[in-house]
Amino acid sequence: MPSNGSSSGGRRPGGSRRRAPAPAPTVPAEPPDAERQARKARRQEGRRKAILAAARAVLVREGVLGLTLEAVASEADLSKPSLFYYFRSKEDLVGALALEGLAREVEALEAAVAHAPSGVEALATLVRVKVDLYAEDLDAFRVVYLWPQFLGSQSEAFRERLYGLSARLNDTLEARLQADLKAGRLGAGLQPRRLANVAWTVAHGLLSMVAGMEGAGGTTRHALSQLRDEACALLLRSGTR
Repeated sequence: MPSNGSSSGGRRPGGSRRRAPAPAPTVPAEPPDAERQARKARRQEGRRKAILAAARAVLVREGVLGLTLEAVASEADLSKPSLFYYFRSKEDLVGALALEGLAREVEALEAAVAHAPSGVEALATLVRVKVDLYAEDLDAFRVVYLWPQFLGSQSEAFRERLYGLSARLNDTLEARLQADLKAGRLGAGLQPRRLANVAWTVAHGLLSMVAGMEGAGGTTRHALSQLRDEACALLLRSGTR
């Protein structure tokens, strides 16, 4: 029908109003500073992990005497100044690698001790898990315990972490052994705290012996597993009434 020229007041035929046009798309706002900082921190942490992986590769391939900042920078495909931003020396690198490895050990040992059926079995479990954790990667044991000593890079933070781990595990083991003692399951005359120290020392000693003699005609990994089993059996026999 032709229009009669009268105003419809913005209404469509039938009386409905026209919809307002859709708003123009907005340009995303610049991310807030906190988000930018979080992204930067993630990038830096990724770079730091890549540097540590490169340092470990150089250590395993070249030995501790062949570890240099230049070698690590080349392995990580970085310039030396970029590497220097994260680590000031090879001692810092080895110390950081040691703390990283120690954190993995802490997690494994605490879980194993917590799930052992009894206190005496927890002693044997600690020995078995610690030895097995490093048996197939003795370089990891060297990174945590031997190379930092060689370089003199056992920082105060590392020592505090190591002593804290030992104390926590000993406290847990002692409490479980005290429960065995009260229940009459612990051998007569045995002292829980000393037993806890013995288990830790046995595991550490076995690994130190093999890590120091491997490749020099010393104790083999097969012999290590035999010594581990005998140590565990001895703890169980001597600790159980």
